[in-house]
Amino acid sequence: MATSTAATASHDETKTKPVRERLLDAAERCLEQFGPQKTSMEDVARAAGMSRATVYRYFENRDELLLGVASRQASALASEAIAYLSRYSAISDWLVEGLLFTLREIPNRPVFAALVTSLDSRSSGNLLLGSTGLIQIGVNVLGPVFANAKEQGLLRDEIEPQMLIEWLLRMLWTYLNAPSQVATDEEGMRKLFRMMLIPAVLKDSAD
Repeated sequence: MATSTAATASHDETKTKPVRERLLDAAERCLEQFGPQKTSMEDVARAAGMSRATVYRYFENRDELLLGVASRQASALASEAIAYLSRYSAISDWLVEGLLFTLREIPNRPVFAALVTSLDSRSSGNLLLGSTGLIQIGVNVLGPVFANAKEQGLLRDEIEPQMLIEWLLRMLWTYLNAPSQVATDEEGMRKLFRMMLIPAVLKDSAD
């Protein structure tokens, strides 16, 4: 009886979710089952118990649906990154440890990892790099520490957060799809990021 009651409660909770969220839930299930290349709008409609017309009402096409899933996964990851990075105060640590955290975590999230690495390079690149939404998520994560660093005069004058985040996303995409043959462990990646990234962002005396 208790199991039945719990199942009913879970079903009722699902039914009260906004339609868009229910479609994204269904899309994630399909992506786990079929993978990004084989998941169709019809699969998502069937998994959500809705019509194809409903799916197209919320997502204009398959690319937009996949972007919706990627954005939701990125938002969840960003929240965890902020909690993890709260132990650090220096912007150099936020940048380096934030990149390392993301590189560690994405492979542990099958749906997100598949969207970044299982599609052909053009599709996955467009998904990750062609979205102002994902760039804004990154800006939101680094916003407060950026503002503080700018107030302290630590940032290079020409640094623009949106441009930097897009570049960081490109770095993440590259290392996820083609791991370094030189920096082969996390300590090596940490050294590489501190050597190459920090001087590009902070003034000489900042780090």
